Amino acid sequence: MPISFTVSFLIAILAALGLTLSVYGDSWLVPWHDEVVIVRLAQNLALGKGFRNDLLDDLLPGADEKTYWQMPLYPFTLSLWGKMFGFDLDSLRCLNRMAGILSLVLMFLLASRLGLSSTAILFAVLWTATDLTFQFSANFVRPEIWVSCMLLLTSLLLAVRVNLNLKDGILLGFISGLAVFFHPIALPFWLVTMAIFVKRSSWRNGFFFSLPFFLFASLWLIYALQGWEIFLVQMKAHFLHKHYSITDRLAFLVGSTAWGIRFYIGIPLNTLPWLIPIAAMVLVRLREGWLLPRWFFASTIVLYLTVMLGAEAWYPSLLVPFGYLMLAAFADHLFQKASTKFERLVIAMAALVWWSYQASVVAKHLSAVPTIRQQVAKFVAEVESSLPPQATILVGSFSPDPTLALLKHRPDLRIYLLMPSQMVSTKALRQLRTRLTHLLVHKEALVKPLLKGHEIKRWQFDYGGLSEVKKNVIVFLSVNEE
Repeated sequence: MPISFTVSFLIAILAALGLTLSVYGDSWLVPWHDEVVIVRLAQNLALGKGFRNDLLDDLLPGADEKTYWQMPLYPFTLSLWGKMFGFDLDSLRCLNRMAGILSLVLMFLLASRLGLSSTAILFAVLWTATDLTFQFSANFVRPEIWVSCMLLLTSLLLAVRVNLNLKDGILLGFISGLAVFFHPIALPFWLVTMAIFVKRSSWRNGFFFSLPFFLFASLWLIYALQGWEIFLVQMKAHFLHKHYSITDRLAFLVGSTAWGIRFYIGIPLNTLPWLIPIAAMVLVRLREGWLLPRWFFASTIVLYLTVMLGAEAWYPSLLVPFGYLMLAAFADHLFQKASTKFERLVIAMAALVWWSYQASVVAKHLSAVPTIRQQVAKFVAEVESSLPPQATILVGSFSPDPTLALLKHRPDLRIYLLMPSQMVSTKALRQLRTRLTHLLVHKEALVKPLLKGHEIKRWQFDYGGLSEVKKNVIVFLSVNEE
């Protein structure tokens, strides 16, 4: 395939992804408070109020003073972006859209260095760009898409530099260390990268590889020592939130985490079961040999275990580029081994059919955007007008979340966010309850003794017809009752 055609096709994919994400805009729904929590951290940083979150005050100890359960690098980056372009949701999501496009460019370069054919490379990039989990990460104010950039850049450097020296180690350590301080989910990948570097270089140089990470960690420890009791309480609450049974962990291992978004919101996904390309690569390895470098395979396996056992719906986006590189390498291997034109045609058609299915699901999401945007605008406007002056409101975790709009248009309100229940103590919620005037929560939340109230209004969302009826969200605005 001519290089000019390959580059032109890549540019078309990048442009299509950018256009798709811009059409989603702020109507890409999420059922968690993560965007609001992180944006509030960035806003306070931009205003010189410190790394703190007043929306969680009285629910998470010390949240109004210091934050420790969020890594600082992404909120700091977001604060600089918000200073320049504003803190509205669509503007902030643009930062991640840029990272999504950059991830595809890095993936293209990495696939080229791994020796895939031009056709296989383009299919890998195309599949990734059309994957809704990847699109979700690239249009959601969380750090995972930036972690993805760092991991792909680390892998690209490992692919380019076979014989690694001291300077390579410092650069690799810096980039992979940044990934960890965007989000600690990257820590196992950092450890594998260090092992690869030490094997190619030396234990002595491994010290210099780890130096950037320990420098970042030391700065974080100095910050933690400024409020050690707060640090311990917040981290304990965060680890309790991550507690799962053995049965759950087994389900995570086989890939159930990859369908977390569908579980929470009930919208269709086009995610691939990632055990399939991994198992295919293992099978080829046992019969014929490595299709991709062993270091890449080891890194991907560790990444799979990390994101799946992490059990958060946004983590699998980190695996998407690596998984599709494996799938493309496997398809390319079958194509090269095919003995007839018919066999090659079948392989090419299978690759195209999978992308066609992906595209059909994306098209369904895009067609729902106008309805979703209309529903969200109506809901937010009605919530703003329904709340009396000086109200104190507890907002539950659901989608669409009106908190950012309320902060902007109703500064008279005192707003609290109901974080995941494992991170909010019953005692804290009981104490806060006496000061609340209103609750904005799921209907299911009102059956809990601490969240009972008298209903004022209810809203039901069908997410533009994307979700199943049983997954529709019914939200109640209630007056809190003593």
